[in-house]
Amino acid sequence: MIRLKARLEPVPFARVRTDNGRHFFNPKRYRAFKEELGWIARLTIKKPLKGPVAIRLRVYRLLPPESLKFGDVDNHLKAVLDSLNGIAFLDDRQVIEAHVSLHRGEPRLEIELEEMG
Repeated sequence: MIRLKARLEPVPFARVRTDNGRHFFNPKRYRAFKEELGWIARLTIKKPLKGPVAIRLRVYRLLPPESLKFGDVDNHLKAVLDSLNGIAFLDDRQVIEAHVSLHRGEPRLEIELEEMG
């Protein structure tokens, strides 16, 4: 079991945008979030899980979870999976089970990963 507690402002996945229809990019805030969570994970995780993975993700923000600005459950999960890809697991396709919950509180992520079988 891998447990991570990341004291950073969660940023949900944002759709890739285009610049005049030619260049594709993720918003700067999202890229910074992915990079920071990746570095936090590298400090804890020595090698990626190789088998099927279950994730339990708790997302905390100062906003109430029902707020439209909080972010959708699936977008928070995608942001975390993208950030941990190649660090906690070889590929996010290994994740076969996910439990995500949204909470009001001091901004942070609590992540548990377990290799199944």
